[in-house]
Amino acid sequence: MAEQKKSKWFAESSLEDRLIFLGIFIGIASAFLIFYLYKEGDLRLGPLATQNSCTFYRNFGIPCPTCYWTRAFDSFVKFGTTEALVVQPGATVCYIILILVGFFSLLSSILGVNFVFLPSVRLWRIDYIAIFATIIVLAGWIITIIKIKYQN
Repeated sequence: MAEQKKSKWFAESSLEDRLIFLGIFIGIASAFLIFYLYKEGDLRLGPLATQNSCTFYRNFGIPCPTCYWTRAFDSFVKFGTTEALVVQPGATVCYIILILVGFFSLLSSILGVNFVFLPSVRLWRIDYIAIFATIIVLAGWIITIIKIKYQN
């Protein structure tokens, strides 16, 4: 019987991993769909839908950590990645990471493989992911505040 050679790029995944990867893909795709519907005006996420309706901005005089995310999303989906980075760098980095994770999660769920650079979901450290996401959001927020302060 011929011996199967192990790949250095991926390993076979269990059915449970495949379902989890599919769930991750559906979650990411749903988040992008909600953002798109909100941007198009088909979905309202709050009671106020007017310009400058950010309570954080009204109370503190600076944009909140998620201010300009929809503008960055609008530029990003029109393939204006550079413009989106200028508008809100943290949002753009998050979009890129989510697209990559979503793409490889979909591939993993369909092909039944765990990619070496995207380990088994059971090994994912949610605490590290949360810390990394917080750092990205805070860095984008700081850059946005600095940008706005120097524009005035």
